[in-house]
Amino acid sequence: MVTEAISESRAGGDFWDGVRLSMPVVVASAPFAILFGAIAVDNGFSVLEAFLMSALIYGGASQMVGIELFGQHVAPWLIVLSIFAVNFRHVLYSAGIGRRIAHWPLLQQALGYF
Repeated sequence: MVTEAISESRAGGDFWDGVRLSMPVVVASAPFAILFGAIAVDNGFSVLEAFLMSALIYGGASQMVGIELFGQHVAPWLIVLSIFAVNFRHVLYSAGIGRRIAHWPLLQQALGYF
């Protein structure tokens, strides 16, 4: 078996290939990111707080619900419950697709829901 060292030029090329391939997703999500940032600033969040919320809650509707409720000074348990309620639709989605992927291996099923 022959092993090859990855050259720095190819590693850099792989990086830029990844950047190029991810551009459609970046362009599609940019308006939502700008909207979330504007709402966060309007509700008194700092840039760091908005960034952390985006990093920890990766879901557009959940972020919007959370930011609005934080801005209204709602109890934290109610914010968590509200975000859970918004995301409960995914349980219904998985119930609909579950029987179609039941024959897949367990790991593949777990990854398939993403």
